Amino acid sequence: MHNERTFKTYSVDIETVSQGKRAVDYTNGKYYKPASNIKDPEKIKANIQKQKDAANDKHGLHWTLGKIVSVCFVDVFGDDKDVVLYGFDEIEILTKATEFLCGAKIIGKTSENFDWPFMIGRYMANGLTVPLSLKSRGLMYDVDKIFGWSSASGQRGRLDDYAHGIGFKSKPMQGSQVQKLYDTILLAKMEGDKVAEEAGWKELTDYNLHDGHVVKALCLAYYGKEGM
Repeated sequence: MHNERTFKTYSVDIETVSQGKRAVDYTNGKYYKPASNIKDPEKIKANIQKQKDAANDKHGLHWTLGKIVSVCFVDVFGDDKDVVLYGFDEIEILTKATEFLCGAKIIGKTSENFDWPFMIGRYMANGLTVPLSLKSRGLMYDVDKIFGWSSASGQRGRLDDYAHGIGFKSKPMQGSQVQKLYDTILLAKMEGDKVAEEAGWKELTDYNLHDGHVVKALCLAYYGKEGM
């Protein structure tokens, strides 16, 4: 039996960060080959460290090294209240997200290459059942497909580009800032600064929801209110 959310269409966006020490230990332990033109031992050491630092900076882009700290669900063709699930407990976030991923259509930006596989990976990594919406290709959509046929001419772009094109307000921050913001939230929690912690989460979730609403605006502009 489907629950009441089945067959809705949600704009979905996730925010991801590094798993922390576990990820750093893994990437630092990998084999790195220095550039062939470098012969000086100190320069070789510096080059390898540079490669490690670059790998560590990208943890949040891979489900094997990152984790989800926020996910939003914006009802595209209806008027359900926005939902954003966030926090330090990824299992709790994913468990609650399953309610919205039990058969609804989901759409995002660059979601086929990032959001959907990342979410699937994190469900698997946490020993949770992968929800139906992430198993059925017929339920997963990506707004890039709207502009996909003209990617060679530059029409397929970043979400910021799409937002600007339809006159949507600028996003409050950039994705590259999420990790730093999360680190400040974690530090505030460790220091017992509840005000700073809540302010940090507010900033992060506002950013998360902003992207969800840009995708919704694109869907309404393209499909109309009658839906997909």
